[in-house]
Amino acid sequence: MKPFVQAAFCLCLSSALLASVLFAPTALADGQENPRTSPHYEVRERYNYRDPQAAYWEGFELKNEGDCEAAIERLRPLARNGRGYESAQHAYGLCLMSLGGLPTESGTNFDAEQVRGNDQFLQGRIWVMRAANAGNFQAQRTLLALYAANLGPDSDPVEIGKWLRLYDVNPLRLTLGATDQNDGLRSHLQQSIARSDYLDGKELARNWTPTYWAPPGVQHHR
Repeated sequence: MKPFVQAAFCLCLSSALLASVLFAPTALADGQENPRTSPHYEVRERYNYRDPQAAYWEGFELKNEGDCEAAIERLRPLARNGRGYESAQHAYGLCLMSLGGLPTESGTNFDAEQVRGNDQFLQGRIWVMRAANAGNFQAQRTLLALYAANLGPDSDPVEIGKWLRLYDVNPLRLTLGATDQNDGLRSHLQQSIARSDYLDGKELARNWTPTYWAPPGVQHHR
């Protein structure tokens, strides 16, 4: 295998009485501290604080550490949120494909036919496709790597040409200035298809618009 791979309401109390009701310290039994004025309040707050973004990144961190079995449990609900969660969809798809037998390291031998028939691999590829169709450039590159390994969703050379062009001109990739891996993936694929197929693929890319997967019951949007 080549190395491709976020009331209005009426008050009957006077303003003075209302203030006394809202802001007066709560009466506490002798020896019991008021948690709002306790010197330990800030310590408790820091101890109980949890970054609301932490749960989002846990799945990605576990994936990067190679623990895909734990990662998918955290990535699955994120991926199923639909539009705006394409990075999670891509990561989730990668982990599923890995659990389905796709090697995570280049140069590793594997049985392509066995991987191609594995349900987890197939489900993972679907999630990668969803992210790629939404315009995620990392998912588009993963899709190209799958084509190069003869594990793509089809064997249509025109589709390969289309995805090559879409990845080349991906606006987010170009805006971020994301550097491509110097592994010869794109040149290998371009040389593997006829020039006419590549040009037909470019034409498909010209008329392409992103599509966003949505959970069942949620309207799909373009």
